[in-house]
Amino acid sequence: MDKKNDVLIIGGGLVGASLACALENLGLRITVIESIPFENQLQPSFDERTIAITWSSRKIFEAIGIWKEIASTAHPIQKIHVSEKDRPGLIELDCSLINVEALGYVIPTRSIGKALFNRLQQSFSIQILTPANAKHVHATVDSVIVNCDEVTVPLTASLLVVADGGRSLISSIVGATKNEKKYHENIMVTRIDTDKNHYRMAFERFSKYGPIALLPIGDTSFSVAWTLPKEKTDFYMRMTDSELLFNLQKQFGFRAGKFTSIGTRKIYPLARTSVTPPSTHRTVLIGNAAHEVHPVAGQGFNLGLSDVAELAELIANAAQNETDVGHYQIIDSYFKNRANQTKRVIAFTDGLINMFDSSFPGARLFRSIGLTAIDMMPSIKKSLLRRTTGLSGAKNRLIRGISLASNQDAS
Repeated sequence: MDKKNDVLIIGGGLVGASLACALENLGLRITVIESIPFENQLQPSFDERTIAITWSSRKIFEAIGIWKEIASTAHPIQKIHVSEKDRPGLIELDCSLINVEALGYVIPTRSIGKALFNRLQQSFSIQILTPANAKHVHATVDSVIVNCDEVTVPLTASLLVVADGGRSLISSIVGATKNEKKYHENIMVTRIDTDKNHYRMAFERFSKYGPIALLPIGDTSFSVAWTLPKEKTDFYMRMTDSELLFNLQKQFGFRAGKFTSIGTRKIYPLARTSVTPPSTHRTVLIGNAAHEVHPVAGQGFNLGLSDVAELAELIANAAQNETDVGHYQIIDSYFKNRANQTKRVIAFTDGLINMFDSSFPGARLFRSIGLTAIDMMPSIKKSLLRRTTGLSGAKNRLIRGISLASNQDAS
């Protein structure tokens, strides 16, 4: 086993593994440390959840070479319908507005996890240590040194990437401080069947208790994410299937058809977190280890993949110029660039929540007028779609679907 690395990634989940695959063909020595073996039933990259990815995230998966393996399990979202219960205003967003095949895709996490794991196993430049747990990290002038319980000799790297998720144990070890805002809400995740074909349309319905997101899977089924006040969560979880279907239908309406059956329910707490840059030199954080956002706009995992695209671009440029991949200028550029987008996403998601939570007199009328006005303005809808699909602003190679091993448009 090679103890000296160019890039050492702690966390082999969807984000960490995506980074490793993005860097695979750059002639770098890469090691991924993962605490839970990929074949283990507890491995979150192989669970039963579905995840919504944007068009730009699809392009990233194309660039790192795993989209073909994922595509057969991906359910496209070509339209999005946004409305508020008992109010007339609505917005319909269509992929044709921005000339893409789909605004996004709903994919089982196990499908993405399997594709990434297959790629890692086949790679000659990436070594995987699992099960393994990093316990101690310290930096010297030209390297980062990591000790693992399962490895007798310390691992060294020019750059350490922390990608061990929202409950990151390593972020505090490397001196990153977490700032957390807890929402007074939980999210209920389940699956429903309906009596109506959705024709690849997703729905976002703002109801009395919180937003209800319906993401299309199959022809007449949806993955459901219902945001609920914490004090209401137990009440809804104790309901029978027929009672929950009735209440969900009552809050959502019949625009997506009649709800005929419901699957297993799971509850997750909601919080928004961000972290300060770590004090340990030659270290960056990506994915949920760096930030978590409210799921109302479906940006969480996609934000993590944008981290991958940004960091991988900087590393690739350094590798191709034969310079230090852990140089402070790379780390500084990464944190500055990602901080800007993360702040924009947080402001956008919190703005949506605050707008539909507001109870001041006339708020619902103004929301209805605003939704109707936006629906009548294609330029605003186009701008909104470009932002939520990750197509606005500067685009690096991965977001354009170009492998980093290619010299095409390297910048």
